[in-house]
Amino acid sequence: MGDRTDGKPRVNAKNYLAMPAGEYPCGDNLYLIVAPTGGRRWLFKYQRKGVKESMGFGSAKEVTWGDAKKRARDARRILGNGGNPKEERDEARRAEGCPLFLPYATAWRETYEISLKHQASRAKLKNIVENHAKPLHRLRIDEIATEQIIQLVLKPIYRQVETARDTRQRLKLIFDAAIADGWRKDNPADYATKLRPKLGKAPKRGRVRGHHKAMSYAEVPAFMQKLAAIPDLSARALEVTALTAARTAETMLMQWPHLDLDQGLWDLSAISGQDTEGGDGTKNSYDKKTPLPRQVVAILRELYDSRVSNYVFPGRDLKGPMSNMTMLKKLKEVSGDPTLTVHGFRGTFRTWAQDETDFEEEIIEHCMHHITGDNAEKAYKHGHAVKKRRLVLQEWADFATSPAAEGATMGRVA
Repeated sequence: MGDRTDGKPRVNAKNYLAMPAGEYPCGDNLYLIVAPTGGRRWLFKYQRKGVKESMGFGSAKEVTWGDAKKRARDARRILGNGGNPKEERDEARRAEGCPLFLPYATAWRETYEISLKHQASRAKLKNIVENHAKPLHRLRIDEIATEQIIQLVLKPIYRQVETARDTRQRLKLIFDAAIADGWRKDNPADYATKLRPKLGKAPKRGRVRGHHKAMSYAEVPAFMQKLAAIPDLSARALEVTALTAARTAETMLMQWPHLDLDQGLWDLSAISGQDTEGGDGTKNSYDKKTPLPRQVVAILRELYDSRVSNYVFPGRDLKGPMSNMTMLKKLKEVSGDPTLTVHGFRGTFRTWAQDETDFEEEIIEHCMHHITGDNAEKAYKHGHAVKKRRLVLQEWADFATSPAAEGATMGRVA
């Protein structure tokens, strides 16, 4: 059989079933343990984070030498990657009866996200599964209880209203899928029957869903005068956004090929559904052509003469758009109000149009790219109402850039 220098015979694939009582190292942290009674088993010994641990590979009469060596090499590979082979083995055994949360939720996410239009939505879903739901990763789908969801996942983020709401909604969808697949009979993340009775009514973000702090339209002329005196590119971006009632991301993504300055038109069709760090492009799938007020055309013509990028408002590296925080920073700096939002100018425009004009509500909404009507009605709305919207936006721009003393006393528009 061959002798070892320590006096013990050398173990190999041919003699491991014939070894006498004792403990025999076999390489790769694998040991053959032979009891005085003749029973023999494989043991993998290792040290992790300064703690000695071991895990069995089964009886040597049932697990061959080759299989034991392969298992040992696999375990060493797990250790090399920073994992714990014993924990991974136990998880695999537990998952045999029902999948663990992480692999199940990941598989569900990869299918579900196909239906999501924007990259930002897909990234949010991935973040929920991989980060916010991390305490559930190693639990079996059929073992997870409502109390675990509350204590481990929701309570740490409960005051982050939107994050908590999105997380519980996605968890409900995951467990709905588990019920459909036959892994569960109930949904531990159901808000009405399981979460709300324990947590109470979820806190709201504000009095109005989607509310953004807006400047009073009476204050806009004075603000725009101050803004016009600032030579920064961020000030010009903020002017264009305010005067066109555009979304922040739309201005960020504005490129020269999108503009027809002779016709005074901004074609946003090219950015429909695009994603930026500040959000998606036109937010819905409808094409958008925005008529540009004379004041905006003048601003853009001046910028065109000194352009340095395909983007009208480029970022620092000139390869991409400016940051979504750039305009917000300028707004707070010029207004002196840290609570205002750039998106709030859309609300300012909407309030002005409602209070100070007699334009059709449908056209006012269209200026904000809100297409009114049900799906059947929208299917037949192929026009852009450019002429009508041009009247509204030009009147808004005239008001916004009027002398401050006159701005608040402008008459109603016929």
